[in-house]
Amino acid sequence: MSKRERNAEQSRLDILQAAEAEFASKGLYGARVDEIAALAGINKRMIYAYFGSKEALYMSVLQAVYKRMERAEAQLVADGLGGRDLIGAVIDLYFDFLAGDPQFVSIVMWENLNKAAYLKALPVQDLERPAFAYIRDAVAAGKALGVFRPELDEQDVALSLITACFANFSNCYTLSHLFERDLCCAEQIEQRKIETRAMLLAYLCL
Repeated sequence: MSKRERNAEQSRLDILQAAEAEFASKGLYGARVDEIAALAGINKRMIYAYFGSKEALYMSVLQAVYKRMERAEAQLVADGLGGRDLIGAVIDLYFDFLAGDPQFVSIVMWENLNKAAYLKALPVQDLERPAFAYIRDAVAAGKALGVFRPELDEQDVALSLITACFANFSNCYTLSHLFERDLCCAEQIEQRKIETRAMLLAYLCL
């Protein structure tokens, strides 16, 4: 790779990093290209040269944040766990990932407000999540072994594991106010992880 190519790639990465921060803070419609350019230390024209439009830049950011989650999930698949150990590992994975990546949480929340309009426009292969299939297969195997309740639907279990974790982060500020404690702090996140694991294991397992 030539020096010019390296510089171009670094500029592209700088734009994506700045854009992710702006989109996480203000959403697609609130973010401004001028502000992204200033944060990246790059001329605004370069953003259009690399990405074409603010919407295309947003889609690149959306793709990137989901790829981060996919990479985190890859370790779960590689570990090959099943049964109760798998449920605990899934909950640990999502809690730890979301706690460490608040911009992922914010961008997913903005995209939900947009009814997943831009997520739907991404190529299917960019959103492949092998961990989902792995969890479903592991739950089916656990049912056959008598670990999990036989009436469980594997797809619903995978969905419940994800939503039970994500809600702790998407709602932490409002619930902190309503429950009069800081549910966003590390200590409370750890406690919520323990409670979520205990409740789901009690429900899923025989």
